[in-house]
Amino acid sequence: MSDNNQNITSEAVQQDYQKSFLPNVHRVGRATMAISFLLVFVPVLFFYFIIGHKLPITSYANVVVAVASIGIGMWLTEPLAYWPVLGSAGTYIGYLSGNVGGMRFPVALSVQSAMNADINTPRGQVATIIGIVASVYTNLVILLVIVLAGSWLLSVLPAAVLAAFGFVMPCLMGCMLMMRFGSGKEGVAKAVLESAPYLITAILCKVLITYVLHSLAAFGTAIAVGTTVLVAYIMFKVRTSKA
Repeated sequence: MSDNNQNITSEAVQQDYQKSFLPNVHRVGRATMAISFLLVFVPVLFFYFIIGHKLPITSYANVVVAVASIGIGMWLTEPLAYWPVLGSAGTYIGYLSGNVGGMRFPVALSVQSAMNADINTPRGQVATIIGIVASVYTNLVILLVIVLAGSWLLSVLPAAVLAAFGFVMPCLMGCMLMMRFGSGKEGVAKAVLESAPYLITAILCKVLITYVLHSLAAFGTAIAVGTTVLVAYIMFKVRTSKA
């Protein structure tokens, strides 16, 4: 009887998650992103109408084209690459607050690893949201301290400590890889072997574009992510057909 009640409760939670929670996430997420998009133009409007710094419309158009040409690859590929870990709500929160790769992604990965919960489950989604929101507030506190006392802190830190900041990103990437490989029950070695086809695909794409197909350099990340997803889909279909 207890097992039946648990199954009914689990099914009810899953249905509420699919039919109510996720649609509300997208509704609120799209609204907040739209509002933030409009607020981005407030400084320009302030300088134009209040301060009086009026430039030809072509100047603003040139800036938009220049920024878009640089960022279009990142805009398309970063959400695609981070979404499998951040989830829908985490993606909205992450790109609204910023610092996705350096803070939100590692936090989401560590929370899911600690909770042993996948992002596609209600438990994993809620835990990831709580972790990401906590990281946003932590970020704000740290930024406030840095803004108020950053110059003084840098002046008192030893040169060796300042030089060590250059190793932050490699250490962060290594930490995330180990958390991902060590989160399964099969062990690190098997997780690495299972991930090898995707890692090799991404590395080959990057090397090929960097040293051979130079004209595609601006879309290197997009091609690497897309090709890796394609390889994963093909392997999934092969395993499904065998089963």
